[in-house]
Order: sequence, then C-alpha cells, then structure tokens
Amino acid sequence: MTIDVAPRTLDPLARTQQEEEIIAACPLQAGPVHTTLRDLALSVEWSDLRVLELASTGWAIILGHKRRHEPLRAVLPLPLHTTALRPSSLRAIFQALEALSDDDIPHALPDFAPSVEELQERAQRGKQVSQTDGTRNVGLPDPTDGEENTPPAHGPEVINKSLDRDMIYVAIVTTDSTVVYYKLTKGIKKPADIPDE
Repeated sequence: MTIDVAPRTLDPLARTQQEEEIIAACPLQAGPVHTTLRDLALSVEWSDLRVLELASTGWAIILGHKRRHEPLRAVLPLPLHTTALRPSSLRAIFQALEALSDDDIPHALPDFAPSVEELQERAQRGKQVSQTDGTRNVGLPDPTDGEENTPPAHGPEVINKSLDRDMIYVAIVTTDSTVVYYKLTKGIKKPADIPDE
C-alpha cells in the first residue's frame, strides 16, 4: 500500500515557532491564538496564516486570507472573559496595523491540512490501483511516479498581498473552544457600506 504524507502540513495540535514567540510576549492570548489559528485553518478554511505581535501594543494578531484574491485580514484572538481590551487598546491596534510594513509581516505558516482543492486534485491524479497489493491509493499520488511535482491544471492563482488596515475580526474563544467572530471597522459604517460575507 502506498502512503503519502502531504509535504507542507503541520501537526494540528503542535504549536508553531511563531506561536511560541507570541505566547512569551502575549500570555493572555496563548490559548485563544492556538484555538483561533486552528479554527481559521481547519474549519473556516482561511489560507496563508501567520501570527505576529503588533509593536508597542502588547497584542497579537493572526493575519490570513479569507479568499486568496482578497487582502490579508487581521484577527484579534481573545478569551471570553477578558477585561483587558479597552477603546485605547483598539485605537493602538488600528494604529499599529496602519504602521505595519510588508517587511514586518512574517512568512505564512505551512498548512495544517491540505485544502479541498488540493485534495480534489490529488484524487484526480491518484485514481490508480497499486500494482503491488491491489489497493487504491486513497486519492494520493504515487511518490515514485513524479506526479507530486505537477503544477495545478487550472494555472497559478493570483494572491492579493495587500493588508486590510480598516477592519479587524475579533475572535472570542469560549471555554469549550467555540470561536465566535465579530467584525470591527474604523469609524461608524451603515450596513449598506459593509459587504455581506
């Protein structure tokens, strides 16, 4: 039987180096960062996730793409019963986002799991029967046939590298690890100005 492990995936339960640095710098957000990062990656299906501490704020955010053609979005993970986030903190967070340069944004973390598109592509390429034991390859390419390096048939995807500095999501993590997201924007906006998502 052929078993192929995706080359660019992380253990979903293990902490990343970026997380370890954030936990040391922002201990209040340790659990919420861990839970929100995995919720965004595995449940909400965001991509290109990265964790960073915003300079001079004491707060950590997660950046990622909701859809790759949209700008990077910021997510502020918080525990349910925090009283530490005040209006002055939000002001500092938005100011730090404004001051964030491309050089300040770390590289994206490896994926926690393959995307649906990657799995579909592998299933299309891997619909072969193993010659040795007659079992199916479970939709994964045979590592000996060189198909794992084949580029996607649909061509390269355009990735938007800009950062949305006018809106952040606040991710409230409950005691049972449920994550609820709220959208905060600068200033007051009427509902017609906020696109449905």
